[in-house]
Amino acid sequence: MIFHSRIENVPDRSFLRYSKSLISLNMHDCGIKEVSDYAFDGLKYLKKLSLAYNNITSVKDRWFANLISLQQLDLSHNLITSIEPTVFENLRGLKGLEVRDNRLTCLEPSQLVPMAGIEKLYFSRNPLTFRCRGTLTLWLQDLGINYHPGQRGKEDWLDSILWMCAADDGKVADSEVLMKECVILNLFNQLRTGLTTAESFPLTVPQECVYARNELTKCVATDRRHSREVTTNGHVVRKLLRLLKETKSTV
Repeated sequence: MIFHSRIENVPDRSFLRYSKSLISLNMHDCGIKEVSDYAFDGLKYLKKLSLAYNNITSVKDRWFANLISLQQLDLSHNLITSIEPTVFENLRGLKGLEVRDNRLTCLEPSQLVPMAGIEKLYFSRNPLTFRCRGTLTLWLQDLGINYHPGQRGKEDWLDSILWMCAADDGKVADSEVLMKECVILNLFNQLRTGLTTAESFPLTVPQECVYARNELTKCVATDRRHSREVTTNGHVVRKLLRLLKETKSTV
């Protein structure tokens, strides 16, 4: 294990002298920015590799060309914006992959297919697009691959909405803008339904919350620009849509 060191670059064949005995390599929080193409050359017995908590921005397929025994790879807590599409061709025996807390906007299932034995893939806290997240999580769900670190978390509600939006209309599934609109409209409808139909609401929450619920309901149901009651506040929805288009999914 190497940690809390200042190693900005991992040179070619850095661990060749340990090639016959090294099965686990942890370079945690070392300030790594660059990894040379042949840095891990010769490590054919390596089963676990962690490069977590560094400053890596991209992942290259050449790093893993000789890591034929690798089963666990941790790239979490870096600055990764891109992973070469052919990386996973060299990771066919991988069982666990962690890329949490990076800057990835997409992980395409078609690129992950070579990892036929993958059991867990953790990618939370990346700015994935809604379109990509919906496609990815549905693929993982169908194959029984665990993408929840620990118990099923707060992202479940979002995945359910994304799957529903994609299933309803193929055009929506292929468009990030339409996916965002579909998500926010579903959330808006759920909020409106919850605010206006929950009969037990006044019995289970403090009185000040009941008052706040009533005020919010009035706001949602009233188009103030025309001083009239409507079933939905289109002006509010349009504002929400504009805000959503400027953001990414970070769940």
